[in-house]
Amino acid sequence: MSVSSVVEAPPEKQTAIVLRPYQLDAITAIEDADQRGQRRPLVVLPTGTGKTVVFSELIRRRPGRALVLVHRQELLDQTREKLACIAPDLAVGIVKAAQDEHDAAVVLASVQTLSRETRLRRVVDDFDTIIVDEAHHVLADSYRRVLDHLGETALVVGFTATPYRGDGDTLAEVFPEIVYSKPILAMIQDGYLSDLRALRVTLGVDFNSLHTRGGDFIDAECAGLLRAGNAAELVATAYVTHAKDRRGLVFVPTVELAQDFAEALTARGIMAESVSGDTSRADRRDLLARFRDGAVQVVTNCAVLTEGFDEPVVDCIVVARPTKSKPLFVQQIGRGLRRFPGKADCLVIDVAGATARHDLVTLASVFELPEARLRSGSSVLDATAAYQHECELVQAREADAAELVARTVNLFQVRPLNWIAVSPEHFVLAVGDRGMLHVQLQGDGWRAYLHRLDGGRVGIAERLDRDYTIGAAEDFARSLGVAPLVARDAPWRNGLATDKQRAALKKLQVSPPPDVTRGEASDLIAAAVARRSTW
Repeated sequence: MSVSSVVEAPPEKQTAIVLRPYQLDAITAIEDADQRGQRRPLVVLPTGTGKTVVFSELIRRRPGRALVLVHRQELLDQTREKLACIAPDLAVGIVKAAQDEHDAAVVLASVQTLSRETRLRRVVDDFDTIIVDEAHHVLADSYRRVLDHLGETALVVGFTATPYRGDGDTLAEVFPEIVYSKPILAMIQDGYLSDLRALRVTLGVDFNSLHTRGGDFIDAECAGLLRAGNAAELVATAYVTHAKDRRGLVFVPTVELAQDFAEALTARGIMAESVSGDTSRADRRDLLARFRDGAVQVVTNCAVLTEGFDEPVVDCIVVARPTKSKPLFVQQIGRGLRRFPGKADCLVIDVAGATARHDLVTLASVFELPEARLRSGSSVLDATAAYQHECELVQAREADAAELVARTVNLFQVRPLNWIAVSPEHFVLAVGDRGMLHVQLQGDGWRAYLHRLDGGRVGIAERLDRDYTIGAAEDFARSLGVAPLVARDAPWRNGLATDKQRAALKKLQVSPPPDVTRGEASDLIAAAVARRSTW
């Protein structure tokens, strides 16, 4: 169901989830591929754009049994939650460790468990659909054993954010065709992902001395150079200077270095803790809960949070793990791409040596920009727009040197929307004469709805996780055609508040500062109305 097709009704009667246009397009591409005989299609969607939603809806639509292969407990839990939203009537079974519910209509399986010969022999080969989540791992022996045993006749669909591998191997051996793909930049331009800003911390060491093993730099050598360059202290200084109010993740090559960074940040007043593969599941859960609640501002880690960790409040990523692997780099920055109210963008602090290497992956290289374009604090959107504009001018000169017409390039009209936090469990977005969008926690899930000025209510989504509910509400705002007006950087927000706004604030018993702007006054009015209402 499209957002525009939502009809006025109490929220509890609405469909639980609203698929975005690109998600519907991905499902159509899979179905078309199946009809023309492609039984091993691959779908490429960036982190934070709802791959789980896409394949959950695909499972709901298709007849017969389905198997979903995952390699992390966190991914298994996320899949089970999304299926419960999209297809609550489907019986879901878990195959992991002691759990062995392999006869269910939909089986969610840990590939490490299912690939064991004793477990695999118990499973009947009658699946109509097999989903391979994080499909860039599919060349591993564990996945091969499962697909060789169960995937002969099923439609096997792979989903990944990184269809390339650092070791140079291709996924085409298992998935011959990418049937749908949407790059990170396009998702940022369309407003589905956060913009990224760049900051480079340059160490006084030479990264040319790094050697390669297994397609990437050797972790111990990387750690040695980072320590020699005093990386922990320099990053802590940069964090205090440029990101003191941001919630961050730090990626480093070794466990010991993760501890060093946490200590350096804490010494500078940034509450930080480290997590590693040796951290117990209970301790890791508690630490990430403290991070989510704000008691911990930064979590440092070595190869723990690159996949399966989805916390949309993250708005700073420190990449202190030199790498030649584009998939690894993209996975790391992907932890900060999710949208969240009040989150304007995500700052990527990239740690590099004094001597640049052409094989070192950086934020600029991921977006195919010259390094100089992403200077300290530069936005990926702004840098891309400027670069494309410059390229167009060059092309115009080449086409007609005698008559050069400079054109304004306005590629990025959708900017982060100006959500207002009424409370940690309630966010609102004023949409002019259309009313006000609300995203609220209700029971064990979040709901989104439009409260019109005439008192009517339009349900949008409910019983979803927080960030997806916000995304559904933003899609609704776009369908109304008001996204440019409710953008955080909309021009109308500049200038002093109007007399009408000041009168409204006085009536609401809100005392703004004398120099309050029109945008700030609008936010104060919206928050006050939302707090006082019983909507």
